[in-house]
Amino acid sequence: MPSAGSAFRRGGSGAGQAEAIIAPVRRRWRKVEAFAVTTATIICALAIGFTVVTLYQLGDESQSTADARQPANAVLTPTSGSVGTSVLVRGTNFPRYASIVFSWDGATTGMPTAQANRRGAFSATVVVPSSATVGQHLLTVAQAGTSATAATTVSVSAAFAVTSAIVVPTPTPIPPTTPSFTSSASESPLTLPAGSTVSTSVTTNSATAGSFLVDAQLFSPLGVRTYETWWANESFAAAQSKTFAFPWTVPGTSSTGTWTVKIGVFSNDWATMYHWNNGAGTFAVTAAAPTVAPTVAPTAAPTPPSTPVPTPAPTLAPTLAPTPVPTPVATPAPTLAPTPAPTPVPTPAPTLAPTPAPTPVPTPVPTVAPTPAPTPVPTPAPTPAPGALSPLVVRGNALVNSSGAAVQLLGVNRSGTEYACIQGWGIFDGPNDAASVRAIAAWRTNAVRVPLNEDCWLAINGAPAAYSGTNYRQAIQSYVSLLNQNGLYAILELHWSAPGTQKATGQQPMLDRDHSVTFWSQVAATFKGNNAVLLEPYNEPYPDNNSDTTAAWQCWRDGGTCPGQNYQAAGMQEIVSAIRATGATNVILLDGVQYSNALSQWLTYAPSDPLNNLAASWHVYNFNVCAAATCWNNTAGAVAARVPVVATEVGTDNCSATFMNSLMSWLDAHNSGYLAWTWDDWGTACGNIALIVDYTGTPTTYGQIIKTHLAAR
Repeated sequence: MPSAGSAFRRGGSGAGQAEAIIAPVRRRWRKVEAFAVTTATIICALAIGFTVVTLYQLGDESQSTADARQPANAVLTPTSGSVGTSVLVRGTNFPRYASIVFSWDGATTGMPTAQANRRGAFSATVVVPSSATVGQHLLTVAQAGTSATAATTVSVSAAFAVTSAIVVPTPTPIPPTTPSFTSSASESPLTLPAGSTVSTSVTTNSATAGSFLVDAQLFSPLGVRTYETWWANESFAAAQSKTFAFPWTVPGTSSTGTWTVKIGVFSNDWATMYHWNNGAGTFAVTAAAPTVAPTVAPTAAPTPPSTPVPTPAPTLAPTLAPTPVPTPVATPAPTLAPTPAPTPVPTPAPTLAPTPAPTPVPTPVPTVAPTPAPTPVPTPAPTPAPGALSPLVVRGNALVNSSGAAVQLLGVNRSGTEYACIQGWGIFDGPNDAASVRAIAAWRTNAVRVPLNEDCWLAINGAPAAYSGTNYRQAIQSYVSLLNQNGLYAILELHWSAPGTQKATGQQPMLDRDHSVTFWSQVAATFKGNNAVLLEPYNEPYPDNNSDTTAAWQCWRDGGTCPGQNYQAAGMQEIVSAIRATGATNVILLDGVQYSNALSQWLTYAPSDPLNNLAASWHVYNFNVCAAATCWNNTAGAVAARVPVVATEVGTDNCSATFMNSLMSWLDAHNSGYLAWTWDDWGTACGNIALIVDYTGTPTTYGQIIKTHLAAR
């Protein structure tokens, strides 16, 4: 039997053997454990790094949601033309502040550059190269270099059809050297009753030779421009006099008193006024005599008088006729002074003096009963606005205030409220306090255009709660109130919208029936009772693939299924009806088609308004299709002869003072308002079309053109 010591030694020997077996396994496990820990550490570090980068990008204010959610897009206007045609390129959803380069069939020679703004949008003008041949060509728009908001370079292309390889030059009128004129007018008859025709002869003498436009205007005793006509491209020799005659029938309901003939002489493009005679001639209008309906007073037993009594024969006067609507002419006439249209006042019927008939007849003396003067249908009086700012209403082709004086809207656009909210970083882009409003007013403005976002107002389609719904609506109301308190009219316009569940992150061809009718019902109800607010239903419609066609204008008025879009459009008629259904009597401004630059069929397709309180809205930039005086005369001029025209956006992307002054002078001559794009500090480059360097009102080069023109008025 072995001893205890021998047993212990055996046991000790067994433990050592086990340790020898386990030790290698433990070493291998420790290696596996170390590898697992290392791998986990690397994975955690990568996850933390990815999270940090993601959070940084989400918090980067420079990143535009448009960059991430919508593809870059470039639209050409026009899409075809001859060599030398100026093509407007509008880009959207590019990286913010990205540098943009252009190429024609891959070549960059002679191509412009541009810079996207904080919304990722830009516009530039490309001239079709002289070397281009007839046929299809490719214009490529690309991001130059890298951007903080895009990992790769963005590039899109659009087709342009060259229809002619021959450059069609635009004739440039040569103004005369130091033109000088005298003028006078004569009228026949000098006194006439309303409803009669006056013949006016206008005589103009030019001291210098040249070609000019002679303009004549008739003003009522209330200072309202009631009629105008002109003679363009009239050639004068030095010291030559020319006489122009025209007849005009005074409307039966016209004001009585002294009417004035005014004469102006302009360059043929209306850009320069050489002469103005504020009192070239006068004539007097008296009340129209009423139509007399003679009646015989019945007697039970007529007794002939012993001496024949002559029967009075009433002198008959023309029946009062409604005011005729003048037929618009092809070229507009300038209006140099505000010219409100008066509210008609019934003229009392005069007492008729009977004229005895030459042959006495023994018959009862008839009682002459004068026909009462017709009672004009009153236009609803505009609702007073808060503070001292007078409300506006349409009278003829002018906007007038509550005193009947014409008002020409002059101001700026204040961009930001259409995009900041939907991008989730605010409501305004820049300050919206009293000091910033006073800075706008200091430029001698009287109006500010405020763009709106459909989703933010209605709080739909994921619009950030902090910047939509009640918060957004109250901010707009407060800003409008601040504008009015500082003597500035407010124009509210829908700038960004979208159908269905699509987020309103840009412009659409037309309003949508999904939300736009509700939007305008709410906006109208909110500002009902403040007629210092004007409503502009839609910014820059471009239905039928941005065409100025009958189909485009039918879509514009009637909505529905329209070419070039995949949703049900809301037409201007249903928007006007929705606004009026709330009881709002505000002036409604309706933009034309082709990004509001075309007004060719505005009068034909204008919707019905029970208040007749509609005006036309027009946009004019140097890169638009209609960017010269000939086009302005033939389109906007014809509309301005019938209804008020307000150019709610004007501007230039090349800081051309010649273009801007020519345009503003044309609008001044037609008493048409204009609001420059845009009062935002988007940079000093001309292509940004920004008026200011800062919100105290320091102008850019482009802004100085506008400020100087307004100061000289």
